[in-house]
Amino acid sequence: MAYCSCACEVLYARKLAAELGFCQLSPTKIYEDNEGAMVLVKNMHLRNRSKHIALRFSFAQILYQLGQIKPVAVPSIDQHADIGTKVTGQPIFDRHVPVWLGEILPTKS
Repeated sequence: MAYCSCACEVLYARKLAAELGFCQLSPTKIYEDNEGAMVLVKNMHLRNRSKHIALRFSFAQILYQLGQIKPVAVPSIDQHADIGTKVTGQPIFDRHVPVWLGEILPTKS
């Protein structure tokens, strides 16, 4: 569900940038550590347990097919957004805080 919310925010930001004269020529990368969310966006393979989120993921899949978003796999340990969404230990928290504060750039794994 968070992936779909992010896709909506990306669409809004892309439209705003286009209105300001900054057209986006390549898809916006969304870094995701949830393999299930990435599979649903790319293939929309629904089971009985995932049918309740079909509408939201259908929208994200359309954006993916139109080339506006691109899901990129990232390991959970490198997901900087996790410290804002779940409880993490002090070492993991300390690893991500400098990135959040802009003191260092995120590294690519």
